[in-house]
Amino acid sequence: MSFACRPLLRDECVVPRGEGTNARRGRQSGRNHGGGNIVTANRSWRFRRCCFLLLASAATGEECLSCVRVNAACYNVSQLLELDANFRNKIVINKIAVLHADNTLFFGYEPEIADPEYFKIGYVNLDEPSKTGVIVDKNISGSNFGTFDIDQQKSTLYLGGKGGVFTYDESKKLHWFSSLGDDILVVFFKTNLYLVKANDSTIIVKKGNAFESVLEYAPVKNFVVNRDNVIVFLSTYGLFLNKKEETVWLSKNAYFRGLTIDLDGAVYAWWVDGIYLVDVKRNLTESRVVRVAELDNIGAMTFDNENNILFTSGKALNRMTISNVTDC
Repeated sequence: MSFACRPLLRDECVVPRGEGTNARRGRQSGRNHGGGNIVTANRSWRFRRCCFLLLASAATGEECLSCVRVNAACYNVSQLLELDANFRNKIVINKIAVLHADNTLFFGYEPEIADPEYFKIGYVNLDEPSKTGVIVDKNISGSNFGTFDIDQQKSTLYLGGKGGVFTYDESKKLHWFSSLGDDILVVFFKTNLYLVKANDSTIIVKKGNAFESVLEYAPVKNFVVNRDNVIVFLSTYGLFLNKKEETVWLSKNAYFRGLTIDLDGAVYAWWVDGIYLVDVKRNLTESRVVRVAELDNIGAMTFDNENNILFTSGKALNRMTISNVTDC
């Protein structure tokens, strides 16, 4: 695993007047990156202390060889563990997410070629890594669970695959939930379950026993819904925002590897060259995609219970935590 860290000048950490330390993100300045509204910029990101830490530790002269620069601050990258599953030779982990109640990380992956299923969901407890395994049910086979999301309040997973949507809860058993016989491409949970069926261009939401269409567009590959009910979605044409009747095309890059939301409600994407903030504005046309860290070889990404970034590189699970050094 390698890290590409672009040194920043101290002047780049100046917070514009009126934004101060309470601003979630600073002004942007940078270059266009692949069309649309993507920019590479200096943003204070969610870490509001970055400028203070930069100035306070400037005299130390310490160098962190295991760090990556996120805007004006250095974040230490440490490997927590190696995920244990029957991976194929080329390891593919397409999603990770943490169940907050017991600090268990779930991960979607592609199993070895000999396995009759194309996709599986594994898990590991981050406090007790020996508690690891793969979700299986001898009464349910061939489900190919390629997508999942978590209802944190009920500690329940929603898993989508070829047999529809199933739940997995504290009983450690799978239960059929919805869309029996449908091939489910994406699921997302926010108060209700949102989903996309394979070969369909519609995001639908399940409310009780009824389904409602909330967005019909070009084929949707992935999506999340933020606190303001803005749908951030990736299609075959790029990255978009949608709220009610308004849709904004943010980027022509249709190959972002994933989307996730941190504990503060900010949306992030990642690609082969780093981590991007999807900076959603109240006026959607003012929204931008901003690269906040140059970091390669990210498989999947999420946030832990302390809002630190977790990401996979191969089967390694890594965590990023803020450092007080400035040379990285």
